[in-house]
This record gives sequence, C-alpha cells and structure tokens, in this order.
Amino acid sequence: MNRKFIILLLLLPVLLISSERLERNLVFEKPMWKQIYEEYQFDPGIIEVLSSKISKVGSINIYFAFWCGDSENNVPPFQRILDEIGDTGIKVNYYVVQRKKPGEKYYFENLKVERIPTFVFFKDGKEIGRIIENPKVTLEEDFLEIVF
Repeated sequence: MNRKFIILLLLLPVLLISSERLERNLVFEKPMWKQIYEEYQFDPGIIEVLSSKISKVGSINIYFAFWCGDSENNVPPFQRILDEIGDTGIKVNYYVVQRKKPGEKYYFENLKVERIPTFVFFKDGKEIGRIIENPKVTLEEDFLEIVF
C-alpha cells in the first residue's frame, strides 16, 4: 500500500475524535435528558411568535457534550422548544464533542466554538446568531431575538 494512505488510515481516528454527529433520538436516550425535556416549562406566547418567524432560520448546529452540565440543562429544553414550534423543515445537526486538550481554545476553530453548548443558527449558509452556554434571558427569548 501507499505510505501516505497508511498514515492517513492511522490518523483518521485521531482526526475524528474531536466531535461526532448524532441523530436526535440518540441525544435523548439518556433518561435525565428525556426528563429535563419533558419537564421544561416554555412560554406559549413566545412559541407562537417563534412559529411565525421560524422561516428566517435554515439550519441549526448544536455543539454539546454529555459530560457538560450546561448542555444537560439547555439542549433538552431547546429541543422541546423546536418540537413545540412544530414541523419547520429546519435541519438540526447535533455534534457531541470531547473535552478540549490542554492549550486548545476552540472545539471548532472554523466556527470559533469555544464553550458548550453552542447553538449556531444559519440562513442560506450564513450564520445569523448563536446562543452560547446559557441563554441571556430564556432559550425561547434568545431564540426569538435571533429570528427578529
């Protein structure tokens, strides 16, 4: 075999270790996350307004970790908000990340994802806003601010 190909095969697991894309159902297999999802008290008025403005979002990338308390507190409620809004056609991508190595600043250098969870909102391939770690007010109010 070609030496470069062998080196690439050996390095591939190292290159992939920093994150893994998950399907929604795998995110909510953890019983505590499912419980947090079910118990989240959202504001129905804001959900109604979000429903009318949601077309301003094309996709959302969610960077989180199962070992992160802020992820546990915010990812399930955020998904609950999306589910309450209803079928929007928005593509939601879940990326579970590993702990940063000493000296690393970003989980994703190209997107400047420094803390988790980070919810990055896109429209037509361009970032239109983000919620970093914890919302400034509530998840649905911060979401609303992004789509207005």
